[in-house]
Amino acid sequence: MKSLVIAAHSGHELLLWKWLRNERPDFVVLTNGAGSTGVPRLEPTVDNLSRAGARWIPEVVQPVADADIYRALLEGDTSLFTRWVDALADHVVEQGIDCIVADEAEDYNPSHDMCRLMANQVAAQVMARGREVVSLGYPTVGHPSPPARLASERHVVVELDANELQAKLDDMHGYARHFGGQLEQELAGFIAEFGAQAYGRECLFAAQPTRYELAQPPAGKPAFEVFGEERVAAGVYKHVIRGSHLQAVADRLRGAIRR
Repeated sequence: MKSLVIAAHSGHELLLWKWLRNERPDFVVLTNGAGSTGVPRLEPTVDNLSRAGARWIPEVVQPVADADIYRALLEGDTSLFTRWVDALADHVVEQGIDCIVADEAEDYNPSHDMCRLMANQVAAQVMARGREVVSLGYPTVGHPSPPARLASERHVVVELDANELQAKLDDMHGYARHFGGQLEQELAGFIAEFGAQAYGRECLFAAQPTRYELAQPPAGKPAFEVFGEERVAAGVYKHVIRGSHLQAVADRLRGAIRR
């Protein structure tokens, strides 16, 4: 099976450490990882993909700064997302891709949620053009191998042995240390919450429509709204990205996608 991975951020490739080595997919990253620090994180990701045997294809999607995605969301501008969806759908058809893998929408980061939304749109466009594809998602901030979901949802699981898990954890910690700050804090928090052993199973679940595609309200205030409010209060951000911004873009994106 020939696969394509669509990731919102650099570093997400490490969550699929062994799966990448097994499948050797094409791989795109939507953002350059600069975030609020202004320091891009692409070079280590390109190296990680090379060592895994995956193929980075910036000629299909050239990563942009997170700020560009946030600006598009705040302004309701779908042009960037439409261009990416069309380019990715063309790549899937032209390269005979059988499986599309992307971040899940977890209400944690708007770029993650847009990644999932776009992956769903790519799959829909490709299938409308007569090509069947499997569409999968993987948790980026939730439990990496959640027992309840494994018991109830269609999935693919890749098991790591002890040496592979240690190599994966070493790569994850090395990446986080290299850039420090928020990345180190997030990784430490995830491992404290889920345990290191949870990363010994790489779980990919059958893709689901996002709440934006279903026009459903969130169960609670999204984490990215809470974080945005804190950053605005601290004078770091000027505006808070709301779920309503993503909903507006999702509504416009559906009407703009080529079939």
